Amino acid sequence: GLAPFSLLTYEETRPRARQIVEAVERRSMPPWQPEPESGEFVGARRLTTQQISVFRRWLDGGSLAGDRARLPPPPAFKDGWALGEPDLVVKLPQPYRLPPAGPDKLRNFVIPITIPARRHVKAWEFRTTNRQVVHHAMIMIDPTRASRSRDQSDPEPGFEGLIPLSAKMPDGYFVDWTPGQVPYVAPDQMAWSLERDSDLILTLHLRSTSAWETVDASVGLYFSASPPTRRPTMIRLSRQDIDIPPGEPRYTITDSYTLPVAVEAFDIKPHAHNLAREMRVVAELPDGTTRPLIHIKNWDFHWQDSYRYATPVLLPASTRIAMEYTYDNSATNRANQNKPPRRVTFGQQTSDEMGDLWLQVLPRNQADLPLLDASMRAKMLPQDITGYQMMLKADPDNVTLHED
Repeated sequence: GLAPFSLLTYEETRPRARQIVEAVERRSMPPWQPEPESGEFVGARRLTTQQISVFRRWLDGGSLAGDRARLPPPPAFKDGWALGEPDLVVKLPQPYRLPPAGPDKLRNFVIPITIPARRHVKAWEFRTTNRQVVHHAMIMIDPTRASRSRDQSDPEPGFEGLIPLSAKMPDGYFVDWTPGQVPYVAPDQMAWSLERDSDLILTLHLRSTSAWETVDASVGLYFSASPPTRRPTMIRLSRQDIDIPPGEPRYTITDSYTLPVAVEAFDIKPHAHNLAREMRVVAELPDGTTRPLIHIKNWDFHWQDSYRYATPVLLPASTRIAMEYTYDNSATNRANQNKPPRRVTFGQQTSDEMGDLWLQVLPRNQADLPLLDASMRAKMLPQDITGYQMMLKADPDNVTLHED
């Protein structure tokens, strides 16, 4: 993928022994952000203290090769789609040419979906020809022609800026891709519905290199033979009034939501940009106990992910979900792109800041879904209004912002 070197053989690995040990001891590699008290997640990449000590003993013992007769077979990397041939491949109409040495781009590509009738998606897989420049990807569905209209008004493939409000995440899912993420397969009976004549919106966060880069991408969709009988929804916590003074080493935001019904939590996704340092999300249960949902001590924007619980987390009605994010806008923060630090406010660009949390939940009683959705809309509408007001202060002549 995007790794700068291979570690498949001893000859490739030995010269980097000290670098490897330092990386695993500071836990920057393998990339895995949740702390152990967050619970068990599918595909966790956290090394134990004992495993890390093996690397240190190997280095201190001279980084020897060991008994080559005991070498395991090298890993086999499958060409093509990891889940097998998709039922439908949705591909960029044409590749995009990324200019050299420019700022990060959030480019939205609109791809018509050609299916004869409604289908139900049980799994999906993202692929790109250029992982060096694709930082992450996000997928939405627009049943209208609003996104297509914005695409057609831009002379190049795709368009930049905000996605129309008609584009939504599929039923209760945050469909995205980040480096290292494995293809997603939905739990039984929890596929999401895809309507004919819709458009798939593929948002790519692109990072320039010193040369012109060609970017192509596709999404493989795998259909369920039967319609879903269980539909999840997304609980979202957010603060969109972020306004971080220059030099501020500990700027904190909080938000909370009290569940009107009992749910099971399947997946959690925290999100912020470069200044975020620590993220803590807890569930305060009606019996007075507190359960950690996720804790990240050292947020790294480059390794953000969605985290699926190994076992769904039962949250009774009246549970309070609370988040606290801390940001560091000082000169000592190595992730701070502004030197010297400057004021940073809420916005969609990488140079702005965000503070979001998505929690995918399934009501214990499906009849409670409309109540939960209505409650969440009522919670988020004032926050979204605040976000648009903040963005308009920074960009008062943006016609699209005013329209939205």
